[in-house]
Amino acid sequence: MKINHNISAQLANVNLKKNDNRLSLSMQKLSSGYKITKAADDSAGLAISNKMRTQIRALDRSAQNAEDGVSILESADGALSEIHSVLQRVRELCVQNANDTYTLEDRETAQKEVDQLMDEIDRISSTTEFNGRSLFDGSASRTMSSSVDGVKAVSVSMEATAGTYSFTVVSNATAASVSGIWNKITTPATKDTSFSINGETINITKDEPKEQIEKDIIEACQKMNLSYSTSGRITSNAAGDDYYVEIKYEDGTKQKNVGTNAEVTLGQAAAGQTGFTDSARYTAKGNLLNIIDEDGVEMTVELPSGDKALPNNKTVRMKVYDAGYMTIQIGANEHQTLDMDFPTVSCDALKLRDQNGKDLLNVCTNYGASNGIALADTAIRQISTARAKLGAYQNRLETTVSSLNVFGENMTESMSRIIDTDMASEMTEYTQLTVLQQAATSMLSQANNRPQTIMSLLQGM
Repeated sequence: MKINHNISAQLANVNLKKNDNRLSLSMQKLSSGYKITKAADDSAGLAISNKMRTQIRALDRSAQNAEDGVSILESADGALSEIHSVLQRVRELCVQNANDTYTLEDRETAQKEVDQLMDEIDRISSTTEFNGRSLFDGSASRTMSSSVDGVKAVSVSMEATAGTYSFTVVSNATAASVSGIWNKITTPATKDTSFSINGETINITKDEPKEQIEKDIIEACQKMNLSYSTSGRITSNAAGDDYYVEIKYEDGTKQKNVGTNAEVTLGQAAAGQTGFTDSARYTAKGNLLNIIDEDGVEMTVELPSGDKALPNNKTVRMKVYDAGYMTIQIGANEHQTLDMDFPTVSCDALKLRDQNGKDLLNVCTNYGASNGIALADTAIRQISTARAKLGAYQNRLETTVSSLNVFGENMTESMSRIIDTDMASEMTEYTQLTVLQQAATSMLSQANNRPQTIMSLLQGM
């Protein structure tokens, strides 16, 4: 028996502290409902649960985005339904007035109604909006997106139809290159000018015959070790009398390659003009790439350079969206989107007017009314196709909402197994710790009383 050190009390106190800490942690879990309240509880579980929580919130937001998309499509379909009804009435009037039992006065009265109905189509087309954004008037500009990160769309010509276009970076990963053909020279030059490729200057003098210009180009290509196709030519631009060297992209074997670091510069005579460049958009170092295909579709893209340059033979797909397209984010991660095209449904777009803005629906004559039936049928088919397309979008979005909700529920359940407290199990643990704390407190009290027995021994002295 010792006085200076009460080992029993110390051991009881250590166990009491341990039980008290465990009891406090158990109370935290029971009161918060989480078994991970700090990183020390489960560092790996905390990291995983945070990733899951990010995904769950993104999935919830994506589901709401998809629901917003459904609302947009419902609004759009409602407007197209009204146009459908208007066109049905227009067709009915055409069928009615194709019958010669009606007088000219009757037909003129019907024509007034047709005119009003066409104005109504234009009104619906121009005023149908969602959250302030017009859906059918074609006010949204035509745009592009790229399949490769770092490739930026700059512009696309109006000749481009909605769809996917691709080109390949064929060499030199530091910048860009373009493959294409040169058009044949059809007329002589009308003014002195020059252009250069990779520092090799080609001079063209006024009234120089096309054969000489072609020869100059061939010689320049040979000096630069460039392949030359006999199908190449220089054509003039419709906007003026200057000539252009156009680099056109096409699928085929007859192509001319311009190096990835090719520098195309203007001669003095062409200063301030587009001159002998690729429509003034093929610039130094190849960062801006201008592509023109055989159908006249022209697009300009910006390619990355330096350490972010594209590898050789990398195919880039540029997706062109028609005017009035809309992108819906339907996933939790990047590029998980749905692109929706909204058609232009004005009378011009429905071919109910000619290019000069003249109405083509004329029910004042038998022939005009009969022709109007065909025009109305074409417009109705166009609207039906548009509605079918929007309906397909809506069905997909509704399915997307359901799947996103299921994904979110499953991920929430998985996260719950990681971070949520099992209340029954934890309550059992809490009860056990409470009993141990009471026992440890009692034993500490007993251990503190043990030195008192030494006094009994000392009292006998």
